[in-house]
Amino acid sequence: MEKNNEFLIPVSGLALGSHSYQFEINDDFFAEREYSEIQKGNVSVRLTIDRQETLMTLHFGINGAVCVPCDRCADEFDLSISDEREFFLKLGTENAEESDDVEAIPADQANYDVSSLVYEYIILAIPMHRVHPDGQCNPEVMAMLTTEGSNEITEEEKEIDPRWAALKGIKLENNQITDK
Repeated sequence: MEKNNEFLIPVSGLALGSHSYQFEINDDFFAEREYSEIQKGNVSVRLTIDRQETLMTLHFGINGAVCVPCDRCADEFDLSISDEREFFLKLGTENAEESDDVEAIPADQANYDVSSLVYEYIILAIPMHRVHPDGQCNPEVMAMLTTEGSNEITEEEKEIDPRWAALKGIKLENNQITDK
């Protein structure tokens, strides 16, 4: 996969202080990712970098909508997302991932690609439970899920297995079996 220059931020040439970037994420961005859970979306990502001598703090602000399947009816819908995340780049002598939100990179590295962070933070902004707003699920699917006939017990289910029927006569008192 070819790196998109839009997501490369300068490291060695970036002056001390605060710097802002804006990324508009669309369907093409998600299509570039293999096995992406999201195929469609329009998300605006605001990146503010606070550059210090040996540390860069990256503040990500994510707002927009992504197309996801509903957990209830399986129809796709646009889900609004909004999130704030921080990531830290330590400037040192070698590459190393110190934790999920801290990475050490060489201070003389020319650029850093933030596209994978942008994708990861969009995915993390999606809630675990994804459902349409009330009343907007597919009515046909909802009718199948709530049919009254599905709660009826058939004659076959009412009949008790004879192996279990013998246990009905046992009475327990204080966790002791009695022969009553």
